[in-house]
Amino acid sequence: MNKQIDLSQLWNVFKRSFVAMIILGILGMAAAYFGAKTFISPKYESDTSLLVNRKQDNDPNMQLNAQQADIQIINTYKDIITRPVVLQAVASELTSPQRVLIKKATKAVYGTRYNATTGVREEYVTQKAQPAQYKLKPAQYSNLSSTDLAKVVTVSTQQNSQVFTVNVKDTDPVRARDIANEVAKVFEKKIAKIMSISNVSVVSRATADPIPVLPRLNLMALIGLVLGVLVAFVWGLIRELTDQTIKDIDFITDDLGLVNLGIVNYVQHMRDMSEAIDATKSIEAEDTEDYDASDFPQRSRRRI
Repeated sequence: MNKQIDLSQLWNVFKRSFVAMIILGILGMAAAYFGAKTFISPKYESDTSLLVNRKQDNDPNMQLNAQQADIQIINTYKDIITRPVVLQAVASELTSPQRVLIKKATKAVYGTRYNATTGVREEYVTQKAQPAQYKLKPAQYSNLSSTDLAKVVTVSTQQNSQVFTVNVKDTDPVRARDIANEVAKVFEKKIAKIMSISNVSVVSRATADPIPVLPRLNLMALIGLVLGVLVAFVWGLIRELTDQTIKDIDFITDDLGLVNLGIVNYVQHMRDMSEAIDATKSIEAEDTEDYDASDFPQRSRRRI
């Protein structure tokens, strides 16, 4: 059965559901906040910015054209970074032991001396050359593939800017920083071979940010609050629409067109008939006591 509802009924629903809206709103906000904090793994973001600037001519017009070409070709750089050609190399670098330079190589030092026998000056080694010394550094991470990197690495650009940013979102802030910096390092090597571009500059290196970017707890709490209030209001609205009881006597006479014969007051529920009879007698006795005997005319009585 279709039933229409007007603004006054909506206002009545709001008033009757106000307390429930507050309670469910607070419960929804707390559930969303602590649920997101407990069950959703936090994600941290780290980013590094790169600038690729090709060699330009001294002609101002040529410089402007080259700059516009660099801006348009950034989409190509984005595709290269997110492809396996870069991500596989990044995964290999992060999961393989690395040689770390601990001491640079030194050249031999020569001195001169005069040879009295031959009458010439001769060179001799005063200090021998020393090779560079390295140590093997363990791999930073064990399980990391190009597929995993493709899920966490994105590239963003600014309009009319030659700078683009490599963004990494991961559950570990330190790993997000290492991935971002390694992507920039590998891209700098690969782009020189792929597109013969050597002028790659790292504008800013990635750092570990301990503040998670996901989940947004304040936003989740606000969503929980709104949902709790909405559920309470909708529940009150459904109760109003499905309520078939008659609350006003005018509904019988105006809407149904029936004649009002009277009103039956509330009748208390009785357990059995004897209890109902006792209750009736007590009511009649109370009504009798309310009458004053002086209000009735005196009647004479005959003696037989």
